[in-house]
Amino acid sequence: MKSHSADSPAALQSVSVRAPARLHLGFLDLNASIGRRFGSIGLAIGSHHTALTVSTAEHFELSGLPVSAETEDKLHNLTKQFHDQFSDVIADNKSDVRIDITSLIPEHAGFGSGTQLALTLGKALSQLYQLDCNTHAIAQALGRGKRSGIGIATFDHGGFVVDGGLKPDQTVPPMLVQQAYPEDWRIVLVMDPHHQGIHGQTEKQAFRDLPPFPLAQSQAICHLTLMQLLPALAERDIDQFGAAITDIQGLIGDHFAPAQGGRYTSPRVAACLHQAQQLGHRGIAQSSWGPTGCVFVSSEQQAQTLIQQLSDYVATSYDADLRPLFISAHADNHGAIIETAA
Repeated sequence: MKSHSADSPAALQSVSVRAPARLHLGFLDLNASIGRRFGSIGLAIGSHHTALTVSTAEHFELSGLPVSAETEDKLHNLTKQFHDQFSDVIADNKSDVRIDITSLIPEHAGFGSGTQLALTLGKALSQLYQLDCNTHAIAQALGRGKRSGIGIATFDHGGFVVDGGLKPDQTVPPMLVQQAYPEDWRIVLVMDPHHQGIHGQTEKQAFRDLPPFPLAQSQAICHLTLMQLLPALAERDIDQFGAAITDIQGLIGDHFAPAQGGRYTSPRVAACLHQAQQLGHRGIAQSSWGPTGCVFVSSEQQAQTLIQQLSDYVATSYDADLRPLFISAHADNHGAIIETAA
């Protein structure tokens, strides 16, 4: 996380925060037989960001990028929740703010939009009021990190991260690994704008209804992560890295298939990921509940070649208004950027 501020120690007039989207690439242990549940694998990406500026105001205001009624309610509720949680250190006459929105991560697409919106706004408010609270405290106050800590870790540090899951009495999981992702590697995102991933109450119900995750499969995921995925990242071996991601995703995706309609949420994304495998690509994934799919490749040239091949494939398979979108994304290795003005 980078921070830039004005030289003056005077009260701040505005704070701007820009945070990257993240990919959620799998859970370590949904079985939780030894006391910790979840544990997550993730990566910050530079293709999408949530960026906003907060400033003092006489009443709550929203400006900038137009937002949905759902997002407007979220921003209003998060602001109120923040003020309620820190009311003992925020003066009553300073509790109204203006939020100017520059960009937003797409909602319900698998990019962690809810966590990044909460953390971006929470960090901006904490800086505006000059509160001494870290990102974990903000996440806890705003109810984030209840299953995965990778959105918190990527906000602070960027890069490739693994968290350790939650003990029964924990609210935010510990970060175990944070490693810079190779600058030349790319992630081809396969996006379906006509499909949404499971979220909200439906997501909670899915976790309740799914059968227990087999212990042997949790052990296999942990083995793959520790002895193939992370070594391959350290050694810059895209083939071994991709193979580990694909194997982990297979175990996770098949478990969640009854809730999301298959290993992948979107049939159109699933078809494109299958086509990428047929073309010889090894790193195949869906981020979180999707629908966004990912193909991990070694260079921008390889990404553009794959995008052209997939574009040709969908041109013969789907009507123009139903075709998935393809983006070449790079990793974000620094996390959120904060700028303050006195």
